Amino acid sequence: MNYTKKETEKITEITFCGSFTFRDHDSFFEIISYIKSTKVPKIVFDLSECDFIDSAALGMFVIAHDEASAKSVSLSIRGVQGKVKEVMYAARFDSLYVFE
Repeated sequence: MNYTKKETEKITEITFCGSFTFRDHDSFFEIISYIKSTKVPKIVFDLSECDFIDSAALGMFVIAHDEASAKSVSLSIRGVQGKVKEVMYAARFDSLYVFE
């Protein structure tokens, strides 16, 4: 998984590309560190270019949600589609995240 980050004063968009699996644990914790230190009130995870996620990736999204909630940072997910969408809805992520 690769990701890019685009930040303004009010929102940060993080775009994920490719497959997101347990192998991406270290990369994702760079994002967690960012969430812990940011002053931005809203973060959007753009998954429009993400074609696969596994259960470890779902767990990492739960950790991101918990860290953002602790800082009162709003998190949402955009562009989820295909198998990624099926997995996220099966895991009931629509009750945890706002889907744009």
